[in-house]
Amino acid sequence: MEIKLNIIFSKFLIIFLLICNNTNASTINGHELKILIENWLINNGQHANISILEEMKYPKCDESQLIINDISGNGKLIKVNCLGKNPWQFIVRNKLIEKKKIKTNTNKFEVYAFKTFKNKGTVISDDDLIKINKKKGNNSIFVSEKTDIVGRKLKKDTKPNQPIKFTNLENNWLIEKNSLVTIINKKSFITIKEEGMALEDANYMEKIRVKNVKSGKIIVGFAKNPKKVIMNTKQY
Repeated sequence: MEIKLNIIFSKFLIIFLLICNNTNASTINGHELKILIENWLINNGQHANISILEEMKYPKCDESQLIINDISGNGKLIKVNCLGKNPWQFIVRNKLIEKKKIKTNTNKFEVYAFKTFKNKGTVISDDDLIKINKKKGNNSIFVSEKTDIVGRKLKKDTKPNQPIKFTNLENNWLIEKNSLVTIINKKSFITIKEEGMALEDANYMEKIRVKNVKSGKIIVGFAKNPKKVIMNTKQY
């Protein structure tokens, strides 16, 4: 009797195992589907970041009848469709990694400042300067172009790391007070040239008082260039 029971149990076990093997062979689980979808995404140039329950099972589907589509157009929603004898379909979300946007502070702009303390009268060089950020406001009062400052003199003592204002600088005069110039007076067929000393500052073609070094006479002319004062603008 015991031998018969053992034989019956053995037969039952064999049948059970065959059924289990047949069941496993006729389904596709979540893990297998995940691999198929991830490969499809990677082959289509998309980042793959999907999550599927591994315990989930669908009827086995031949790869020739398995269709995978990006229904969102941006790789976020993927549809899997089986066209086999036991058709099925489902949609899975692909979590894309969003690129962090680099924030640009549009409320600031770059201006120039000094690296170290500078005394009044200092002639500014390229090496004296650094760039710093300044909140937008009345931008025109601060120096933002190096060409507007290099070679100029400071009108007053200036601290480091402070935005340089145009008011910190001496005017960039074409002719500076007390500089020697040539006074040119062109008359008809002759040109008279005499040495003079500027009694004030002046920019291009501004009126300037000049003292004739030889005669001591003070005359008014026009600043032509750093070394030349003309008596009449119509002459040039």
